Amino acid sequence: VPDLLPRPGCSGGSCYPPTGNLVVGRSQSLHASSTCGLKGPEPYCIVSHLQDSEKCFFCDSRGQGGHRIKNVISLSGPDGQRTWWQAESGVENVSIQLDLEGEFYFTHLIMTFKTFRPAGLLIERSADGGQSWRVYRYFAHNCSGLFPGVPLTPGRKVSDLVCDQRYSNIEPSSQGEVIFKVLDPAIPVEDPYSPEIQELLRVTNLRVNFSKLHTLGDGPLGVWGHHHGPHYYYALYELVVRGSCLCHGHASECAPAPGAPPSVDGMVHGLCVCQHRTAGLHCERCQDLHHDQPWGPAEPGNPHTCQECECHQHARSCHFDMAVFVASGNVSGGVCDACQHHTAGRHCEICRPFYYRDPREDPRSPYTCKPCDCDPSGTLNGGLCDTHTDEVRGLLSGQCRCKAHVWGPRCDTCRPGYYGLSPALPEGCLSCRCDPRGTVPGDTPCDSISGDCYCKRFVTGQNCDQCLPEFWGLSSDFTGCRPCDCDFGGAYSNRCSSGEGLCPCRPHLQGRDCLEVQSGYFCAALDQAVAEAELGQRLKPSDPRLPGPQTSSWTGPGFSRVEDRAGLMFQAPPVPRAMEYDIVLLPVFLSFSERPPRLNLEYQILGHSPQTCLSLMIPLSPQLVLLPQVEELPGLRRGDPGASGHLRELSRGQCLEAARTLPLGPPSESCARLICSISALLYGGGLACECDPQGSLSSECARVGGQCPCRPHVIGQRCDRCEPRTYGFGPAGCSECRCSPEGSTSLACDPLSGQCPCQPGVTGRRCDQCLPGQWGFPRCQPCECNGHAEQCHPHTGVCQACGDATTGRHCERCQDGYYGDPVLGSGQQCRPCPCPGFLGSGNYHGTSCQADGGSERILCLCAPGYAGPRCDRCSAGYFGHPWPEGVVGGLPCRPCQCNNNIDPSDPMACDPHSGHCQRCLHHTYGPHCSHCQPGYYGNALWPRGCRRCSCDLQGTVPARCLPESGICFCDRLSGHCPCRPHVLGQLCDRCAPQFWNLGGPRGCEHCACHTQHSVQLTCHPVTGQCPCREGFGGRTCSQCQEGYWGDPEKECKACACDPQGSVSLRCHSRTGACSCLNGISGPQCKACARGSQGSFPHCRPCPTCFSQWDGQLDALQQWLATLAQGRDALSEVAPDRGSGRRLLALEAAMGQVQGVLVSTHPLVGPLQQLMQHRDILRQGQGAPGAWRGVGRILGFGRSWGIRDQALEVIS
Repeated sequence: VPDLLPRPGCSGGSCYPPTGNLVVGRSQSLHASSTCGLKGPEPYCIVSHLQDSEKCFFCDSRGQGGHRIKNVISLSGPDGQRTWWQAESGVENVSIQLDLEGEFYFTHLIMTFKTFRPAGLLIERSADGGQSWRVYRYFAHNCSGLFPGVPLTPGRKVSDLVCDQRYSNIEPSSQGEVIFKVLDPAIPVEDPYSPEIQELLRVTNLRVNFSKLHTLGDGPLGVWGHHHGPHYYYALYELVVRGSCLCHGHASECAPAPGAPPSVDGMVHGLCVCQHRTAGLHCERCQDLHHDQPWGPAEPGNPHTCQECECHQHARSCHFDMAVFVASGNVSGGVCDACQHHTAGRHCEICRPFYYRDPREDPRSPYTCKPCDCDPSGTLNGGLCDTHTDEVRGLLSGQCRCKAHVWGPRCDTCRPGYYGLSPALPEGCLSCRCDPRGTVPGDTPCDSISGDCYCKRFVTGQNCDQCLPEFWGLSSDFTGCRPCDCDFGGAYSNRCSSGEGLCPCRPHLQGRDCLEVQSGYFCAALDQAVAEAELGQRLKPSDPRLPGPQTSSWTGPGFSRVEDRAGLMFQAPPVPRAMEYDIVLLPVFLSFSERPPRLNLEYQILGHSPQTCLSLMIPLSPQLVLLPQVEELPGLRRGDPGASGHLRELSRGQCLEAARTLPLGPPSESCARLICSISALLYGGGLACECDPQGSLSSECARVGGQCPCRPHVIGQRCDRCEPRTYGFGPAGCSECRCSPEGSTSLACDPLSGQCPCQPGVTGRRCDQCLPGQWGFPRCQPCECNGHAEQCHPHTGVCQACGDATTGRHCERCQDGYYGDPVLGSGQQCRPCPCPGFLGSGNYHGTSCQADGGSERILCLCAPGYAGPRCDRCSAGYFGHPWPEGVVGGLPCRPCQCNNNIDPSDPMACDPHSGHCQRCLHHTYGPHCSHCQPGYYGNALWPRGCRRCSCDLQGTVPARCLPESGICFCDRLSGHCPCRPHVLGQLCDRCAPQFWNLGGPRGCEHCACHTQHSVQLTCHPVTGQCPCREGFGGRTCSQCQEGYWGDPEKECKACACDPQGSVSLRCHSRTGACSCLNGISGPQCKACARGSQGSFPHCRPCPTCFSQWDGQLDALQQWLATLAQGRDALSEVAPDRGSGRRLLALEAAMGQVQGVLVSTHPLVGPLQQLMQHRDILRQGQGAPGAWRGVGRILGFGRSWGIRDQALEVIS
C-alpha cells in the first residue's frame, strides 16, 4: 500500500515523522468484543480442512497460547507458530477497537483473515476520544441488501460515504485481505493539506465492526447443535493500522507521550519533537513568546515557523490576536502578556500609567520606566505623565499633562488668572473671576491662592466688580469707576447706584444726578416767596383808578397806588423752611427823570410776638420778596464738600443779584441748575405746576419759577385769571373787552360777561351800536324803508326784511313775480304776475313781468324751458303741457331726454308733447338718441361717444361690410370687427400667430414652418417666410439654404465650391456638385477637367490631338454599351456549361475594358491591359446559334459579328 503522507524528515520547509503500524506496542489499547475460549475451551472447525481427518479443534484463550486480540500484532508465538485472533463461533456482530493515547494520522488499514472474510463490515473513527463516531467505509458482499441506501464505490470525493464490494467475497477461504485507504488513489485530491483532508486523517480511536458471517448455505455439521455451528466465526491473522504521529508538519520524529504504553521496537510514538518554534503534544501551537504570526501547519515551501514576539524582555509570554494581525496588514499579531517592569503595550514598548520611559535607559532595561513626578492636584488623570516621546502626537517622555488652568513642570501652580489649586476641580484651578473693567491691568489679575483681585482706585470687592461708595459705572477707565456727582440739593445723598449711577432723588426730581424735574413739576425761583402790593391792606384810601396800558409781563393783577405819607400792610408770604431770609421790595415809579427821586419808606416787620418791631426806610416797591440766605443750606455751608465751588458759581453767574433787581428775566443755565438745587433743599423736592386746565396751553410749566404757558390774555403763575381789560376766562383763554372809546364810559368791561359801560343812546356789549330803527354809529339816524320795513342795517342803512312783496335798499321796488310801484306816496302796491298762473299757484313759469305802458298788457319773462307772452308753452328742446285749456294745472316743461345728441335750439329736434327725439346728431339714433348708428360703435350717452367702425376689409367677414362704401358693421359697444378665420385684432388687421397672408379668401394661411428647421413657428405676416436655422431655407425652412446641399430632412451641409474654379459659390441642392468654369472639374471644382493640363487653378487646354483621342474613347464607350446589350441577350440563349463560363469571362473582360476607358489618363499601362483583354475575347468560343441570336439583337449580319466587332473596337 503506498504511503500517502510525505516522506519522513524535513523537506521543503515542512517536517514529517516516519509512519508505522499504530497497533505495535499498544496491545493493551486493542480490544475485541468477542474472543473464543476466554471462559474455557470452545470447539471450532476449519472448513478448509474437511478433507483432513483432523478438522475440528478447541480454543482455549485462558493462557498464553490462546487466540486473544493481541495476536494480530505479532505474526508468530514463542514456539514460532503463526498466531491469530479468533472470535466466538456463530457470533456475527463483533467489533475490534483501537484506543490511541492521542491524535494520530491514520492512512490505511490492512486485515488478513484466517477464515472467510466477513460478508459485511464497517470501519468507524473517532477524533474526540471515542465520544462520537463517524463511519469511514462500508464493506459488504451485497451492499444493497446489507447496507441499503449507501452508494457503491468509488465516490466523487474522498470524504464520500460509500460501500465497497471488492473485499467481501467468500473466496479465498483463508489468507483473504480487507484493505481500506483513507485517501482513495482513484479519486484525485487537489490539496492534501486542506482542512477537510486533515480532518479525515486525524483519529484518536478506530473501530472495525463485523456484522455478517459468510456461510456455505449448509445445515449443521457434525454433532454441534448451536446455530451455524463451530464452522463459522471470525479469525484474523494480522491487523495493520498504518499511520504516524500527528505533528502538523512541524516535527520529523516523535517521542513517547505521557501516559502512553511502554515503548517497543517499531512503535509509533505520539509526542512530537517540535521544530519551527512550535510546542504542544502535536505541535499545535507556538512556543511561548513566539506568537507574532498565526500558527499554521507546515506546507511544502512554507514551514509556517512561529515568530518571536517583540516584548523587549519585559514579558514571559505572548498571545496571537487576529484583530491586531489584520489591522497590521497581516504582518504582526503578537500581543505580550503580563508586561513587567512597569511596562505596557502590545510589545511592552510603553510604560504603564504614572510611569514614563527614561530616554537614558535601554528599552530592554528593567529600569527603563520611571515613576511620574506630577502633582496629582493639577495633573490630568490624577498624576499621569507622558509615557514616551512622540513628536507627531506632541508627547514628551515624563512630561506632566496639566489641567487646563494649571502649569509648571509638576503641574503644581495655577496659571495667571486662576487660583485655588485643588484635586476636586476638573480644570485644576478656579478662574479669578476678576472683572477686567475694575482690575488693574497685568498678567496676574488675582492672588493665586486666595483669588482676591487687584482692584483699580475706585473699585472694590473680591472680584473687583463693585464701585466704591459714591462711585458708579464700572468701566475700563484708568480709575475703574466715576464719581456719582449727585446734585447736592436734588439728591438725598451722594450715593448712587453702582450700575447706572442713579442718585436717590428727592420727590418729583429725576435723572441720573437728580437735576431734572419730572413732568408737571418745577423748581422754585429764589424770589418765589412774593407778596403782591395790590393784595395788601391799604391803611389810607387811595385812588382806585389803575394806571394806563402796560406790558403784559404781569406778576399780579396790577399795582396798588400808595400816595405820599400813606401806608400799606403786606401779608408775608409762606416760607418753606425756617431760616434767615432777606426782605426785598422792588420799586416801580410813576414818573421818571434823569435822576429818580430818592424816596424813603419806613416800614415795620410785625412778627407773631408783639415784642418784635423793626423800622426801616426803604424805596417804594409794589412787591415784597423774601430771598433765602443760601449760605445756611446743606451743600452751601462752609466746610461742606463742594460748597465753595457752588458759591463761586452763584457769584460768578450773579444768580442772587438777578433775583433782587428788575426786570426779572429767565436765569442762565448755570443759575437755573443751582436754583433747582436750592429749591429742592428748601421745598424737599419739585413743586407741582398745578396749571389751570382752562387757562393753560399745557400741564407743563417752566422748569424754574413754575410759570405755566397761558392762553391768550391769561395771567398768573398758574394761568388762572384774566389780564386787565379782558374777560371770559375759559378754555379759549380770555377775550379782549374792546370797549368802544366813542360809546363807552370806560375801557374796562365786566370780567364775566364782558359788557362795557355804554353812554346814553348806545347799546351793544362793546357800546358800538345804535338803538333799533336807527343806523350810522356813532351819529345815529332813522331808517328810510317806504313804510315796508322797521329795521335797516346799522352801518349802511339798507332796509332789512322788506314786506308787501317789495325789495331794494329802501324797499322801493317789487320782488320778482310781482309788478307795480311800491314807493311811499305813489298809491300803488305790488301785484302778482299772471305767467300764466300766479307765483305759488303751481303754474307760474316766469321769472318776472312788466305792464306795457300803452296797452297795459302784462309781458312775462319766462323761466328756462318755457315760451310765449305768458309762458304757457314749452320752448325748443323741452316737452310737456304747461297750460292746457280748460284744465287747472298741467304737465311742466321738461328737457327732452336725447342725451345731448340734439340741437337744443332746433324746435323740431324733439316732439314738444311726447319728448321723442327726432333729429339725432353725432351718429346716434333711437327715441332718446341713446344708440350708435350701424357702422358706428361706442357709448352714445357720452359726448360724441359714437365712433366709426374702422374694420380692415381684408380681414373682416365680407358679409358684414358694404364694399361700395367701405363701411363694415362692428360690435356697437366694443367696436370689435367680425374677423375672417385666423385673423385677430379689434380691426381684423393682423393674422393670428403662426398665420400669414392677410386678405386671403379663407382668412390667413398657416405658416407651416418646419418644426425642427425653424427658429420659431411664427412667420412673416406678409411674405410668410419662416425664420430658418443655419443651413435651411425656403419659405417653410423645408429646403436647404442657398449655399447648402443635402437631404433637408436629414442634414444640410455647406457648399464647398472653390471660389477659383466655380461659376458661383452655390452648388446643386441635392448632390452638392458645383458649377465649374471651363477647364475645371470635380465635385468642388478643385481639379483640372478632362482635356486640360496643368495644376489647379492654372489649367490649360490640351493640344488638338487629345480631342481626337477623346472622340475615339467616346465611340468605344458607346460600343461597350452595345456589347453589354449583347451580353444580356447571350445569357438568355447560351444554355451549355462552357458557354456560360465563357460568358462570365467575357463579362469580366468587358468590365475591365470599361474601367480603362473611363480613366482620365489611359497611357502605356492601360493600353497593355486593352491588348490582354483583346486576346481574351479572341479565345472566346460559343455555339454558333448563340452568337447568331446575339447578332440579330445587335443588328449584325453574321453570328460571329459580335466578337469581331468587339475585337475591332479594342484594336
